[in-house]
Amino acid sequence: MWWLLILIACLDCGASAIPEVSSKTVYDATRGDVREVGTLSNDAGECKPERIYFVLRHGSRNFGSTITGRIYYFLKKFANLVDSGAVTLKENMAWYKTWERGTYYKDYELVVEGMMEHYTIALRYKERFADLFPVYSISNYSLQATTKMRTIQSALSFMDGLLNGTGPLETSPDRMNIIMKGYMPPGITITKNDEDRLLRFVDCCPKYEQYIDTLKWKEEATKFDELPAFQAVIKSVSTALDYQASLNDSKSLYYLCAAENMSPTQAKHSQFCNVFDQDALRALDFSKDLEKYYKYSYPFPTTFKMSCELLNDIIAELESSKTTPVLKFAHEETVLPLMSLLGLFDDGEVLTHKTNDWLNRQMKVSRIVPFAGNIAFIKHSCPTDPEPRIQVIVNEREVHVPFCSSMGCTVTDFKRIIETRAEGCNYNLICGISPDQWSDKHSVQQIVIAVLLTLSLCQATYIFFHCIKRCPLNGREEHEDNSDQQPLIDEDSDQGYADEEPSKRLITTALTEPSDHKGSPDAIIS
Repeated sequence: MWWLLILIACLDCGASAIPEVSSKTVYDATRGDVREVGTLSNDAGECKPERIYFVLRHGSRNFGSTITGRIYYFLKKFANLVDSGAVTLKENMAWYKTWERGTYYKDYELVVEGMMEHYTIALRYKERFADLFPVYSISNYSLQATTKMRTIQSALSFMDGLLNGTGPLETSPDRMNIIMKGYMPPGITITKNDEDRLLRFVDCCPKYEQYIDTLKWKEEATKFDELPAFQAVIKSVSTALDYQASLNDSKSLYYLCAAENMSPTQAKHSQFCNVFDQDALRALDFSKDLEKYYKYSYPFPTTFKMSCELLNDIIAELESSKTTPVLKFAHEETVLPLMSLLGLFDDGEVLTHKTNDWLNRQMKVSRIVPFAGNIAFIKHSCPTDPEPRIQVIVNEREVHVPFCSSMGCTVTDFKRIIETRAEGCNYNLICGISPDQWSDKHSVQQIVIAVLLTLSLCQATYIFFHCIKRCPLNGREEHEDNSDQQPLIDEDSDQGYADEEPSKRLITTALTEPSDHKGSPDAIIS
């Protein structure tokens, strides 16, 4: 538990000089501190916070088999060069002689850093907006996560930070008179990917999926990688490591820098990050940002328009008289499109590989959607104002939405954004879905589900009667199941397993992955 004590001791620490590695940046590298955010007010006085709607990306996670494989390939290659004498370690690499390789896993689940990111976000928000977070009961909170295990882990970590130590599981030894209030395992709503238009709209939009399949979102980054500014990255890596590094070597080292920064052993100061000079890190950061920008933001308008149903849900919740906190745990492909729909971090002109002033761009992904990146909407009632005001906070810093006044947004402002920037949220029109396509799809799904349930019932009945005759009463067989592990969409995908269901991942993880994560790392990624 030493790592927990160290991390909690740093709760009051501001962001440190941790390298920014686009969307793979740890939250503490660029976050603000919500405890320093001011209160909305008007000429008649201060406003009163009444409700929160919170959308959060999952915390720092393992990188999956493709990126992890690249990291191990690079480390093995470099070790062989050093051992063979082909590379002579320079003074700046003397630390490598005693460096011990960490273990990186092929799954997409949270690392300790990712759990602590959400745990500590909750602590700071609870301190700043204590009245917005009531004693826990299933009806007092609205929690939703996607089907991905990392978002469920993030939700549980957040709730642990928010309400830990207050509930019946810890404070009521008398089970006969237990009071069901305070923190307990929370109820989390989960919707199938292709039906979740709030948090997984990227899986519900054929027009967007066609755009992704063309790989056009990679073109500008590829062109930038061919420019002198990026070729200087390869040169600087080659000089530092004393051999002619390739483009793949440089990017694998970049991922290794990110992976080490979120590991307990490196504690956010990876030695491998120091192989890059500042210009090289900035160039690598922009190259990856270009991919994210074209994949989830302004250049292809469908990418942000399809987040309109999430904004409509925000409008409906904040327009109501309810005070229940609404907490949504999702992905960068949820948070960045929503921010873009609101007009945040817009450079005014489309960024390309030819952009001269890219160092001073607004669209800096590491500061917008790092791991655990988030956007909060705080509803306020203000003296004499007929309509509530909404304070928008991104990564614990208050931001101004371009379509709102300096005194905060209103529901009317958000409705105007829907009308003018998202075609009134005609989702079928935005995504190229015919009126019959959606209903036909779900009719087929209902038939398939009914057939599968019938088959499952028959199978369960057979197994039950079969086991009465033949199975031992005190044991059971367990079988490894990896059927949910599908190929990645791309090496840097945040989507993980293509058809990952939470219950199945829980079972599969328990049966196939050792709980202490020991063993040969190379075997883990094979």
